[in-house]
Amino acid sequence: MDDPIRESGPHLAGILDQALTGDGPLYRQLADGLKRAVDRGEIPLGTVLPPERVLARSLSVSRATVVAAYDRLKNEGWLESRQGSGTWVRRPEGEDRGGVDAVATARLFLSDDKADQRTGPGEPPMPDDEDLIDLSVAAVTGSPMVVDILTSLSPDDVSSLVAHHGYVPHGLRALREIVAARFTVAGLPSSEDQILATTGAHQGISLVARQTLQRGDTVLVESPTFPGALDVFRRFGARMVPLPVDGHGARTEVLPDLLARTEPKLVYVSPNFHNPTGTVLPEQRRRVLAELADRTGIVVLEDLAMGDVDLDAAPLPPPIAAFSDGTGAIHTLGSTAKLFWAGLRVGWLRSPASWTVRMLATKTVADLGTPLLSQLLAVRLLEHADQVLADRRAELLPQRDLLADLLTEHLPQWQWQLPSGGLSLWVTLPAGNAEEFAELALRHGVSVVPGPALSVDEGNRRGLRLVFSRPEPVLREGVRRLAAAWQAYEPIASRAPTRLLV
Repeated sequence: MDDPIRESGPHLAGILDQALTGDGPLYRQLADGLKRAVDRGEIPLGTVLPPERVLARSLSVSRATVVAAYDRLKNEGWLESRQGSGTWVRRPEGEDRGGVDAVATARLFLSDDKADQRTGPGEPPMPDDEDLIDLSVAAVTGSPMVVDILTSLSPDDVSSLVAHHGYVPHGLRALREIVAARFTVAGLPSSEDQILATTGAHQGISLVARQTLQRGDTVLVESPTFPGALDVFRRFGARMVPLPVDGHGARTEVLPDLLARTEPKLVYVSPNFHNPTGTVLPEQRRRVLAELADRTGIVVLEDLAMGDVDLDAAPLPPPIAAFSDGTGAIHTLGSTAKLFWAGLRVGWLRSPASWTVRMLATKTVADLGTPLLSQLLAVRLLEHADQVLADRRAELLPQRDLLADLLTEHLPQWQWQLPSGGLSLWVTLPAGNAEEFAELALRHGVSVVPGPALSVDEGNRRGLRLVFSRPEPVLREGVRRLAAAWQAYEPIASRAPTRLLV
């Protein structure tokens, strides 16, 4: 190590102070906090850490706590010591988070050993899932309109597609025209040439990441967020830094400090019915993000995939890109998944005109084009979007309100903000650890997503995502099981962690 960074005790204590407010042994909290700080880039690789006594004094803990935390990290390969050189930070051998796929989404769709999918159409559930109440996957079953349109396709409809060789990287013009028109109505004037058909919004995130990021680049990501985005950014080797959210979405007032500390290349946000909190980003915060893109050249990716599930019919502000002066790189994602059906695997990406050529090239390399039959179905469905939305409101509003009523009745200590759209409630536990509770809830036969699984830095440790897009009997039984699990867990959660002082 040539001229390494030497971290002081007080400065490191400031970074780690919030890491010591959770549950479990203090040394483990300290070790986990150090790892998260390394992942966030707050402690660069090669940094020499302060001696155990110095850090213990700065944190007001015993030296034994720091020694145990350092030893744990040495055993895991995160720290290395040498006589006379101190203890410094390293990445464990084989620990390449950029190359690990489906870390966040695997728990939703794959078996515990990641070797198989949990279920498929017409397939029985895995043995362990046969009696499982699943409140974890934020998705809907196919709209009846999907069946109606699929079965109404005529031979002429299909023959016009199969008469072509089928490689259409940009996407069907009819799809791009209707999507551009929808953006224009929403306040973002668009042409069909700016629209790229994608294989789901998930691919749209990947295409922007491929054009924007190199390994080690920083991405600001809302915390909590859509788990698929976390997996994509990990796959590209990005260093993700959490952008905190409040009851109105991403906290844009913290951006100046984050920009100065992290120099991000990309900012990822979900302004309409944020997944999982359900918040809607106010217009003023959208203007801040648009101005950021215009002024700095930082790429902004706004994910509107959940935005079509508008339950209360309140007017939404225009997309972030609508507030740009045209100089910034703001990409806007949409999808058929949340309103119609995820099985279509059709999404779209609206990019600035200056980016259209490169995005088309990136899509061509990715897969030569999204399936044309799915795109044709998407066109017909979008022509009936108002009717489908009315049907979804009739279905989802009673389910949302029922889940809220059941939680109020059976789990009155839990807190949440009723969302005006989306598919889930974001719940805050009064005490304890969401991951521990989710494991206990699973043993009671109900699956939920804990906040750390939706977070860059394993934060939101008391947050749970509860999906309400389930039939009434499922929601009632699910909350009954959650209440039983909480009754078993609450005595443990209520015990305040003890800190050993020197």
